[in-house]
Amino acid sequence: MLESDTSLLASCVMTRPDLLYVKPPRRDAVSGLSEALTFGFARGVDEARLRRLTAPPLGETTFRPESFAIDLFLDELVLGAFPLHIGDRRLEESPQFFRSVLVSPPKSLDDVRFRQGILAELFEQPDRRALLESAYASLIAFRDGLCGSDHFNAKTVGVRRRIDILSALRRGVNDLYTAAASSRSGLERLAQWIDGFKESERYRRLLHLLDFEDGRTVLETRLQVGYDGDLRCFDVVRTTELDYKPFPRGRFLRFCRKVVSLLKGYRFSEEDVMSQLLDQVFSGLEEEVALLLGVSRHVEFYLRALGFRALAEERGLDVCLPEFSDGAVQGRKLIGLFNPWLCAQGVSVVPCNLVQEEARVTTIVTGPNSGGKTRLLQSLGVTQLLAQGGLPVPAKEAKIPLVEQLFLSLLEHANADQVEGRLGLELMRIRQVFETSGTKSLVIMDELCSGTNPSEGERIFEMVLDLFRELGPEVVISTHFLDFAARLKAEGRAALDFLQVEIGSREVPTYQFVEGVADTSLARNTAARLGVTREELLGLIESHKRRGGAN
Repeated sequence: MLESDTSLLASCVMTRPDLLYVKPPRRDAVSGLSEALTFGFARGVDEARLRRLTAPPLGETTFRPESFAIDLFLDELVLGAFPLHIGDRRLEESPQFFRSVLVSPPKSLDDVRFRQGILAELFEQPDRRALLESAYASLIAFRDGLCGSDHFNAKTVGVRRRIDILSALRRGVNDLYTAAASSRSGLERLAQWIDGFKESERYRRLLHLLDFEDGRTVLETRLQVGYDGDLRCFDVVRTTELDYKPFPRGRFLRFCRKVVSLLKGYRFSEEDVMSQLLDQVFSGLEEEVALLLGVSRHVEFYLRALGFRALAEERGLDVCLPEFSDGAVQGRKLIGLFNPWLCAQGVSVVPCNLVQEEARVTTIVTGPNSGGKTRLLQSLGVTQLLAQGGLPVPAKEAKIPLVEQLFLSLLEHANADQVEGRLGLELMRIRQVFETSGTKSLVIMDELCSGTNPSEGERIFEMVLDLFRELGPEVVISTHFLDFAARLKAEGRAALDFLQVEIGSREVPTYQFVEGVADTSLARNTAARLGVTREELLGLIESHKRRGGAN
């Protein structure tokens, strides 16, 4: 298990129970939050609005999502590879917050290791994971209660609903504490925060109210009534615990009826008294309620990470929490690397190994179509993103250099109204690389300069390689310019590595990568697999002729 940095935790002044950052990022005042919570408690609030208003703040990041998110199909990845489970039940919760955290890896390595420490503990302690799932379910039930609405006019329905919401809040707090108690990771701070919360007068009022509703306490109150007979103010003066079993009665109204019976002639009911008391208790807890709803999103982050691990294990694959190398001198080591999109689709996956001794080099990848080049590039990109987000990566063993920026160009982003042709778009993406990437960047590009004739494409390719050497990022590029790649390797240029798809028996790719440059793209094999041979096309032509003659 990874050891948590206790000195950092001890020096951190806890203002809220943050589970993603060592030092919680600043949270600005959220306009409309108090109103939404008040209205939600009274009648219900739109779930999307509540989720937006209570979303926890994110810390600093150097990554720009527009440089990689589209090419990694992150929406499909999150939905398919990071399921959210409570026991054997899959929840269809919106993954928007998880995605926003994923595309914003923390700037500080301390935050990455903080997240790894929590996950490592959950990996090692299945019982704690089960408790955390239960706590998450309780918090979601509490949120759903706030988002519900009354469908009847009777005030007793509103009173009953609000009591149920407060009961769900108490249950969520208790379940969270149970899940975090005795933790050796960052979850410990959650237990410490709850300890403080439970000692507050606000929480005691909540417990007194719920105990009264359960028939375990008596509330002594002070009522202030206006000249018109309406209830103006209601205060709880004292609560007394019953030391005997109460006489069977209604769940919460018998006491209120006794109060009202002494005040006949006034225009308020026992429901008015209870309703005002409920509102007072909840209004005193709004800050903690907002924090707890934010905590539920943090818990979701870890449960989705655990869901990814479970999915991989079901497919017979391994994931790990990576180590980080010194990117200035050490390269990348990935053992058992697999593509998580294929895993999510249920496709049979062949893991591969990738070991680069030096960092900040340009690796040129060659090989046949459908040999796994693009899948490798995807896997490298998402592995970097997951690693720096503190998440498990799709590999049995991983050592990864840290980068400050990730740039991917794997797709042709064509638009109906675009002015430039394919070559123009490629040149624009090359310029974008140099606009957004620096020395500590990982640049991944598929089929560079394939939109023009080979001679012109090779000249542009060579220029880009020379400039990459000046800039100094780590670069991985695939290409079908096999003669060009072979010439570069023969010249022995510095800071260039070459990988090729391994070809097995019968000229079939093994989906492994070995040093060197491919000598064929096996285009004829791909054509045969897709039925694009001379014989098959002639057969189609003859078929058309026969149908034409028959007509």
